Amino acid sequence: MEITALEFQRFQTFLKVASGISLADNKQYLVNNRLRPLLNEIGVDELDDLLSLIEAMPDDILTMKVVGAMTTNETFWFRDSLHFHALEQKVVTELGEKERISLWSAACSTGQEAFSLSLSIDKALHLINKRPTVQIVATDISEKNIHQAKKGVYTDMQLSRGLPNEIKAEHFKGVRGGWEVSDKHRSRVLFQQLNLINDFSTLGDFDVVFCRYVLIYFATATKVDILNRIAQRIKPGGYLFLSSSEQVPENVKGLQIVRDAGCKYYRKS
Repeated sequence: MEITALEFQRFQTFLKVASGISLADNKQYLVNNRLRPLLNEIGVDELDDLLSLIEAMPDDILTMKVVGAMTTNETFWFRDSLHFHALEQKVVTELGEKERISLWSAACSTGQEAFSLSLSIDKALHLINKRPTVQIVATDISEKNIHQAKKGVYTDMQLSRGLPNEIKAEHFKGVRGGWEVSDKHRSRVLFQQLNLINDFSTLGDFDVVFCRYVLIYFATATKVDILNRIAQRIKPGGYLFLSSSEQVPENVKGLQIVRDAGCKYYRKS
């Protein structure tokens, strides 16, 4: 697919409006690679034809397919393992006295992060002999990702990406199509589709938020807006984890940096 400069500019504008994502000027190759299967599926050859179809559609199904294709990323179990070590050693130990611990996995992809959170918390609570109720909200912009995450079924290849064999043996069972996460962990996680540029105040308030490998797609002003709204949803004394290469901008209020267990994260003052 040859993408002209005008087509690419039109697509950049569409993606920014639809998802808040700012696509760099040198990403034509990414658009080509990510959207070619979708163009083949709907039977068009050019990017302009796809955008014209989107404009003519009475609903946003095609829009969400395009956004989902552009935001699909690699994901695996216990990604950035130091974050989970900090969660187990510091955060859960501190929060274990509560009757209820609430977490949000923002940009959860196909569910590995959310279930990793549940598995880590189980391990930590067992060590301190506490049994609070654990509830996890997991959101992603991609409807396809959420549909797969809700199933809680993963192939051997997917499980091989970061999941220890002993956890597989204890917390998964073989089913048709792969391995299913145990009911205990599936019942803890509520998956729902969400675009972070939209209002998420109805999700509730959280003790811990993981928002990793997603803010890099947004322009600075949008990133600041999202982080300020996330900070409002974190309970006093709660925690925010970003990816290891990200940091909270100075104009995001109410979050203090914590350096512990070999990584950095943030605490709500």
